[in-house]
Amino acid sequence: MEFYTHAMTINNQNRASWIKLAYYLLIFLFLASVILLLYLNINKPYQVIGIISASVISVIIFSFHLNFNFIIYKEGDDKIILRYYPLHPFHDNFKSIEIPKNCLAKYDLETKTFGLKPIVTLYQLTEKGIAKYPSVCLSALSKTERKKLIESLSRNSLNK
Repeated sequence: MEFYTHAMTINNQNRASWIKLAYYLLIFLFLASVILLLYLNINKPYQVIGIISASVISVIIFSFHLNFNFIIYKEGDDKIILRYYPLHPFHDNFKSIEIPKNCLAKYDLETKTFGLKPIVTLYQLTEKGIAKYPSVCLSALSKTERKKLIESLSRNSLNK
């Protein structure tokens, strides 16, 4: 049995569920509007469908660019765990980063797309040097959750 005195967990399951629902709702509304426009007798329905299609495709491409992830971050007494799962429809499996606290060399935080796409990269101290983990996009976290995660990484990083 493990006992954590400084255990902290960040889990964006609710927000991730809403993002996933928004994807499905957008596609449903798009298809419903196309069908409705085809059955209504309006002039030039294909131009309206084209405009709606371009708008929907733009929203989808932008959301893919933001790279939303379902994130579970756990800080225990002995290690830091960051698990993430892409929310876009063409997703991969869960990915996990586990670093012993005394081996977290540093982290980099980069913001892109007007601050809407924060990306964190973790570095672990190993026997062969410093290992760099793949970057994780934090755009699906709330500002409060992001702040807590970064404070935790700052507190535990060897490079303070």
